Amino acid sequence: MKSWLARSLRALYWLEDGVLVVLLLSMIGVAVTQIVLRNGFDGGFLWAESFLRVLVLWIGLAGAMAASREHRHINIDIVGRFLPPHAAKAAAVFNALFTAAVTATLAWYTLAFVRVEYESPTVAFAFVPTWVCESIMPFAFGVIALRYLVLAIMTPWHKLEPLAAHGIALPPEDAAP
Repeated sequence: MKSWLARSLRALYWLEDGVLVVLLLSMIGVAVTQIVLRNGFDGGFLWAESFLRVLVLWIGLAGAMAASREHRHINIDIVGRFLPPHAAKAAAVFNALFTAAVTATLAWYTLAFVRVEYESPTVAFAFVPTWVCESIMPFAFGVIALRYLVLAIMTPWHKLEPLAAHGIALPPEDAAP
């Protein structure tokens, strides 16, 4: 069972990374094509600017999902460094629950926003409705909320990761300042 879950999570992470790469390559491709068409041929795609703005939103939120997956999000944990292990775990659980609550609230309200956009037939670019472009918001915030809820549940049963696991390298104690 555990190996099946691990394989499934690896496949899901691979899919997330693949979507992120496709979005980034699409954005670069459309932007470069637009530059060449404008500068070289005095033309371009009418929908390109709006499409690129939507891709920036999607890349940002897909990147936030990937960062939350690996716990590489922006994190200021000054208090947790100086607490004893049990108190540090309690602080980590509180932080994860707070993050889950905030992102779940964002997911709820962005879902309401997308529903309103669905009811109004506006077009973002080409023939793509705006609600389709904005649908990444409740999805991404929901995924992030779920990941932090799982983190809050799992933290008491796991050792806190050393700082090196988060890319923070401390100098050796005998090193001169």
